[in-house]
Amino acid sequence: MRLSVVICTYERPALLGALLRSLTAQRGAETGDVEIVVVDNSDGETARPVVEGLAPGAPLPIRYCTAHPANISVARNAGCRAAQGEALAFLDDDQQAEPGWLAAVRDGLDRFPHDVFFGPITPHFEDPGAVTPASRTLFTRQGDQAAGHDLFALARPASQGFVLSTANSVFRRATALPGPDPFDPHFGQCGGEDLHLLCRLARDGRRFGWLPAARATDFVPAHRCRTGYLVRRHFAGGQAYAATLIRTSARPLRDEAVLLAKSLVQVGLLPLTALALLRKEAPGRSFAIRAAGIAGKLLWRRLYPLYRTEAASLAPAASS
Repeated sequence: MRLSVVICTYERPALLGALLRSLTAQRGAETGDVEIVVVDNSDGETARPVVEGLAPGAPLPIRYCTAHPANISVARNAGCRAAQGEALAFLDDDQQAEPGWLAAVRDGLDRFPHDVFFGPITPHFEDPGAVTPASRTLFTRQGDQAAGHDLFALARPASQGFVLSTANSVFRRATALPGPDPFDPHFGQCGGEDLHLLCRLARDGRRFGWLPAARATDFVPAHRCRTGYLVRRHFAGGQAYAATLIRTSARPLRDEAVLLAKSLVQVGLLPLTALALLRKEAPGRSFAIRAAGIAGKLLWRRLYPLYRTEAASLAPAASS
C-alpha cells in the first residue's frame, strides 16, 4: 500500500460522508495503492454507518476502526497502527479534498525528498457574516511558494504566514512517524499534538515541504467565529506552543525562562496594543484574543481541555 489516508472523526457523520465522497471521486483512486482508514473516536460509533454505507461501492478500500478514550492523540496513534501505507495523509473530518488532491500528493512523494508535506486549506464558513480577520487567519493556510518549498515549525520566517498542523498533511512513515505512538496523548484534549510531533521531527533534522496543488477546504461552523471560542482557542494555542517549546528543548529551563520573560514583556505592552487596536473593527474582541494567547504561554503547565469543552457546549444543541 503506497498511501493511507487517515481520518480521525468525532460525531460528525454528515461532514465525514462529504469528505469520503471527495476522496473516492479523486482521479486515480482506483489504482490499488491507496486506502482510507477512518478512526472513530466517539463512544457512540457514529461514523460506522457512514463507512458501511460508502465502502461497498468505493473504488478504494475504506476501513473502519475505533479508538478510546476521546483524545485526538489516541485516535491519531490508532490510525497510524491500522494504516498499511508507506505514507500517511491526515485530513480532518470537517475537510474535503479538492479535485487533483491525490495526484498532487503522489507527485510530491515522487519528486521531493521532504519527510512531511502540507497543502493549502481554504475555509468554508457556515456564517460568512460572522467572519473576522482573526477567524479567517486561524482557519486558512495559503501561500505563493512553489511546490517543494521548505516549511518550518516553531521557528519560521514571517513569509510563511501560518502554523503547521496535521490538517491536510502527508507523513512518510519511515522518517516522520517514530514508534507505534508518535502523537503524545498529553496534548490530546488541548490540541497541539501535531505541532509537538513536528517540532520533535525538526529537532531531528526532518524536512517539511509545500504542495500547493494538494488543496483542501475546511468547514467552519458559526460558533467557531464567536469571540468566546476564539479566546479559548488562542489560550489553548498559547499553552500548546509553550509546552511544545519547553518539552522539545535541549535546555528546557533556559527556554522556559526566556519564554516567561518575553510573555511578561507582551503583558506590559498590552495597553499600547489596546491603543493600536482602536482603529480596527471590534477592538475589544481583538484585544481579548491577543491577551488569551499570552496568558496561555504563561499558564501552560495544566493544559485547557479545549476539545472536551467545545463538545460539551454543543451537546444540548445536538440532542435537541
